[in-house]
Amino acid sequence: MNRPDVLNGVSEIVAQVLTVPLDQVTPTADFYEELGGDSLQKLEVIAHIEARFGCSLTDGQAAESDTAEALAREVLTHVG
Repeated sequence: MNRPDVLNGVSEIVAQVLTVPLDQVTPTADFYEELGGDSLQKLEVIAHIEARFGCSLTDGQAAESDTAEALAREVLTHVG
């Protein structure tokens, strides 16, 4: 699994959960500040990421990863 594929997958999940256009989910767009997400939506994003990529992210890793890029990096450390 390569970084661009993971980043694209994470971005798609974030866009779907937050119901925002995919082009708004840039690698560095902040989940809360720029995309308007909340903590429950973040949990939903994490659940979708874990299901799609077959990994398990800890609460700490999820809490510290507020961008698609950061979430993709965490996925790659677990599956890549």
